[in-house]
Amino acid sequence: MAALILALALLAPAYALGAAAPPPPPCNPELYAAQFPVEPLGGNLSQVPLILLPQDKGGDSPACLDGSPYGFYFQKSTTGSKKWTIFIDGGGWCYDEVDCLCRSKMHLGTSTVLPKMGGCSCMNPNEDGSMDDDCNCIHMPYSDGASFSGFRSDPWPVPGTNETLHFRGIKNFDAVVDFAMGQGMTEATEFVVTGGSAGGLSTFLHADRVANRLKKEAPNCKKIRAAPVVGYFLDHDNFKHTDGYPGGPNSPQWSTPGTGANYTFWMKYIYSMQNLSFAADGALMPACQQKHADEPWLCFMSPHMQDVMETPFFMFNSKYDAWQLGNIFQSSWETKAEQDGVLQYGLDFMKQLYPVYNGETQNGGMITSCICHGCPWQDLTLEGKNSYQHYADWFYGKTTGAASTHIDPSLPNGNGTFTFPSCSKFP
Repeated sequence: MAALILALALLAPAYALGAAAPPPPPCNPELYAAQFPVEPLGGNLSQVPLILLPQDKGGDSPACLDGSPYGFYFQKSTTGSKKWTIFIDGGGWCYDEVDCLCRSKMHLGTSTVLPKMGGCSCMNPNEDGSMDDDCNCIHMPYSDGASFSGFRSDPWPVPGTNETLHFRGIKNFDAVVDFAMGQGMTEATEFVVTGGSAGGLSTFLHADRVANRLKKEAPNCKKIRAAPVVGYFLDHDNFKHTDGYPGGPNSPQWSTPGTGANYTFWMKYIYSMQNLSFAADGALMPACQQKHADEPWLCFMSPHMQDVMETPFFMFNSKYDAWQLGNIFQSSWETKAEQDGVLQYGLDFMKQLYPVYNGETQNGGMITSCICHGCPWQDLTLEGKNSYQHYADWFYGKTTGAASTHIDPSLPNGNGTFTFPSCSKFP
């Protein structure tokens, strides 16, 4: 709460002496996503210094929402390993300019408050399901509010203020890949891109982008894989069928679960606000645009774009994802009607997931019934193996096709049998 109050205070513009300042705009309540930290799944975490990217390309330079240099952490292999991991942070999205302004004052929108030292964890599995404890690892903090997907060369105004924002998410991503290539990723033999929550969506969106670079610039990289964690966010209405009006964007009504727009409308607004595109300096996939020419913003949503991905992926997700239930379904499942809605949400998740594992797929996954977002993947088991072991079996080709997707058929929390603290109670 203290951090929220501080963030609100920082939003207030300077006014002439004696003038009454209007109350600062509130932060998006969705920012509570930060309470669901999604960490790398395994490997060894060690501390490395924050690296700030140069801003020497004018409006094409990488930048955080506040215009500060984009920063990240790079852990170089100590053994000469040719394996690489890029891990992308999450933290929800900012659904309008006021939300993005709020973020620009905190770690989700500025590098000025990022820790000077940070960790990175390999997502390159060993055959037994443990993670390699030595790879070349890049940890990308989240500073743009649109899953590293927006781009505007000029600052963007915030209505009702004298403030501006910088939307350079895809430039941040591309500049980090440039850095990696300069640090030896051209010699990579194995590469994994992964991320959690909004970083999981980033993984879906950008896996092919970095894979295409590797195919051209790293000829010895024979294994390129993606591992999105809790990044499969449904195209789904909220429980009360609210639309965020009459307030609309840049009002508390718009972005508050319970009165707000549904998630699809939010993503549509981000698509326009941050100028997501299918161009060379855009983050979205042209093959998806062909599918959704009349609704191109759908290509910013994993269920609508995953089927055009060429990079094989293994996804970790809950069909009753706690963040999605709170912010897409927008319910705390206190009433019988809401509880029935949660059960239906699980069915709807499986319906939108079906194309991932249907037929001769190259993909895999671990789908739990635990109501979680920061899920206990090490402890969740199906068919006698935990999440990591299933991931490793897929990674090394021990399972293929539909057999690589492992789905808990239970109702929430293993029909009420799970006792993991990170599984929210139901009902």
